[in-house]
Amino acid sequence: MHSNGRLINSGASTIANDTMNGPKCQSAQIIKYGQTHYGKPRFRCQACGRQFVEQASRQPVDGATRQLIDKLLLERLTLAAIARVAGVSERWLQMYVNQKFYETPKMIEVTQKNRVG
Repeated sequence: MHSNGRLINSGASTIANDTMNGPKCQSAQIIKYGQTHYGKPRFRCQACGRQFVEQASRQPVDGATRQLIDKLLLERLTLAAIARVAGVSERWLQMYVNQKFYETPKMIEVTQKNRVG
């Protein structure tokens, strides 16, 4: 660190200040890891590898919203309509639907009918 409190740039990464902790493992081993396409600085935890931005404007979708989306999917609404109602992006919703599809068991149980004859 310089005497004026700035961070030292060592190659591609910069060691972040001591007050920041990783959101996943709470480690203090944080490095500057470039920037988002919006220009906000991106950081990476060296302990767990999690990338994050400080004071993110978007938060994870909560359980209540996921339950609402599940109900709306059963109503066979379009993804655009569900995204508008639930307040999520269409991209996130498509990834959520794909995840649900892959988690659904693919085995079909066929039962033999009794033939009368």
